[in-house]
Amino acid sequence: MTEAPQPSRERLTELFLKYTTILSPFRHERAMADAVHADLRALGVDVQEDDTGDRIGGDTGNVWCVVQGEGDPHIALGAHIDTVQPTDRIEPYLGEDGVFRNRLRTILGSDDKAAVAAIVHATELLRASGRPFPTYEILLTVSEEIGLVGSKHFDEKVLKSPFAAEFDSAGPVGGITVKAPSHNTFTATFRGQAAHAGVEPERGRSALQAAAKAIAAMELGRIDEETSANVGIIKGGVGTNIIPDLCEIQGETRSHDEAKLANATAAMVDAMHAAAAQVGVDVDIAMVHEYSGFALTGRSPVVRLAKAAVSDLGLEPALHASGGGSDANILNARGLPTVNLSAGMIQVHSPDEHCSLDDLERLCAVCLRLILMAPDYGPGGAETVSGAGE
Repeated sequence: MTEAPQPSRERLTELFLKYTTILSPFRHERAMADAVHADLRALGVDVQEDDTGDRIGGDTGNVWCVVQGEGDPHIALGAHIDTVQPTDRIEPYLGEDGVFRNRLRTILGSDDKAAVAAIVHATELLRASGRPFPTYEILLTVSEEIGLVGSKHFDEKVLKSPFAAEFDSAGPVGGITVKAPSHNTFTATFRGQAAHAGVEPERGRSALQAAAKAIAAMELGRIDEETSANVGIIKGGVGTNIIPDLCEIQGETRSHDEAKLANATAAMVDAMHAAAAQVGVDVDIAMVHEYSGFALTGRSPVVRLAKAAVSDLGLEPALHASGGGSDANILNARGLPTVNLSAGMIQVHSPDEHCSLDDLERLCAVCLRLILMAPDYGPGGAETVSGAGE
């Protein structure tokens, strides 16, 4: 492996503060995409964007490029450029303790802009080094936070690499997600009969009561070590003196086991139908399979590569299963083996979200090692042939 360049803490700070200052909630990533376009094109990289924005009612498509080095692409590096909706503007700063935070009480946006900064800076370093490096791909998706929408719309024929690494897991750098669940969501609409709650309640049939009975009958939370269920939204009613004729609930099930996912989902559906019948209302249920789970073994070349890249920094690789999904779910389902690495972001989606400069530097160093070591683990690579690292 060619010796990896040393990341610049000053440049990483500059990139991270620039990217996190830009508001880019899902479906509104234009300014963030333009900033990344400019940074990559300044390096002579031909950046592409697809038409996903037009297809999902957004203003931006998925951004991708091939960073040309030696040979065909050896690995694809992925992140997303959207965030959850901030409740205020973002004023990121680097504290004296070496930790990035937001001065305001909303998200920081390190999910997933820490990864974007690390990937862009790794590209800067390789292009400036004057040394040969393997060709690699970059994929930056949009609207990941609302169900991996960007990656679902990305043309699966574009990426030519034999495997990929996403950087979208919370926690200190060194974590490697090799297993993630399948995920179903539902929207159930209960339709009853409105009536005056005091004058003629007998004439009414409460859609809200049916929804409440259904939720009360469900097993929610962590069902077992592989399965969870939740109802997260309930909407209904317009006044205390009106028996509500309409109520909508939204929920989900997740599991690492497809049979358990089907059983948990069916149990929630049964509870909703039973409650509707008991109260005498109708219910319409729209179910969506958001994405399928994946499980990579320690023998997988991309897992061995990720472990080697982390170990080369003197860190202990930590393989684990996740309860959440990422673009890695979509890429794995399409046959592209993909790990999801921890990006150093902590308490994401909250006003307490933070990320240390030390971890940002380590994340960039991991990116560099993944790129430089990838040929040894891809098709025909020495590590693939010998099976070393199993």
